[in-house]
Amino acid sequence: MKKKVEVLFVLDRMVMGGVEILLLDILNSLDPQKYNVTVLTLFDGGELVHELPKTVRRVFLFDKQYKGIYRVLRFISPRLLYNYLIREEYDVEISFKTGMPEKIVAASPNLYSKKIAWIHGDMEYQNFGLESHVTTKKQTECYNKFDSIITVSEKCKKAFYKVTRTDTKVEKIYNAIIPEKIVSKLNEEIEITMDKNTINLITVARLHKDKGIDRLIKAFLKGYQRNHKLRLYIIGHGPEEFKLKKLAQELRIDHAVYFLGKKLNPFIYLREASIYVHPAICEPFGIVLLEALYMGLPIVSTKCGGPEEILENGKYGLLVENSQDGLDEALVKIAEDYDQLDRFKNVSKVRANDFVMNNMMQKVIELIDK
Repeated sequence: MKKKVEVLFVLDRMVMGGVEILLLDILNSLDPQKYNVTVLTLFDGGELVHELPKTVRRVFLFDKQYKGIYRVLRFISPRLLYNYLIREEYDVEISFKTGMPEKIVAASPNLYSKKIAWIHGDMEYQNFGLESHVTTKKQTECYNKFDSIITVSEKCKKAFYKVTRTDTKVEKIYNAIIPEKIVSKLNEEIEITMDKNTINLITVARLHKDKGIDRLIKAFLKGYQRNHKLRLYIIGHGPEEFKLKKLAQELRIDHAVYFLGKKLNPFIYLREASIYVHPAICEPFGIVLLEALYMGLPIVSTKCGGPEEILENGKYGLLVENSQDGLDEALVKIAEDYDQLDRFKNVSKVRANDFVMNNMMQKVIELIDK
């Protein structure tokens, strides 16, 4: 019998997020008869930790994330951490998050393993890993120890080269969706009912300032003033939640803005919505846009990176200027003429099918096996 390929994924923790959901989809798509997979997290816990496939071995460093721990970790030898955590030898070692996971994989003493760094962010906009690396010079030195760098969009690829100027080969692999997973969850019971006689706008995001939800709420006011049939549904949680709810109250539109919190199954809400709005300031890719497209929703998005590639510069959705004025104008147009977006409904699902997991996994498996 042919020996299985030993694969290691390293990240910080399995919280509810696009990167972690993507990892789960990849793990569920890897053949357990061919690959032995280990997931190493710096911290135990997270909403998705119990979603890991039963065939995946799990290792963690700390039982939880302690305050200030990253400031301590960055001064500990990555080789020391690697030797403490990892006793087995792997054929492929993948850092799936920036920062400490990269330093740990780059410190691997295994001269024969293939080392891959997966970059999910726009490093020119916000270099999340820099705190762990301390300087961009050390960060570049770390990336030079990898065999391959993967970015999730062309914009991320260009930003990565601009920030690090690394010699390592950089490849682009778009994120993907699993249509069967979406369909399987559509029969679950929904907790709210969206009025079919209203125009139901929806967005799904972590409630962080980078996601631009405050801009969306302000723009929604402009639209609502012209058409009281508009409703806004916000799925997600995060540090800005209290401020955003307060903003809706201050603008006196809290009766038309619904905060639904985090949802393991956003698809049943997308199914009931009229339009998906993506107001992000910066979005490296935006897998939720693929999910909304698959559900046949017309998309309105700011020009913020990944969405421009997904929507092919406006062919598959409405792209607006990345500003408050851009969103204001879009929401007013929707309020005054909702039917103008009908032209996107027929092409939404067609575009989503360009980003199915089978296509992505061909590239992932080629990357692991070659």
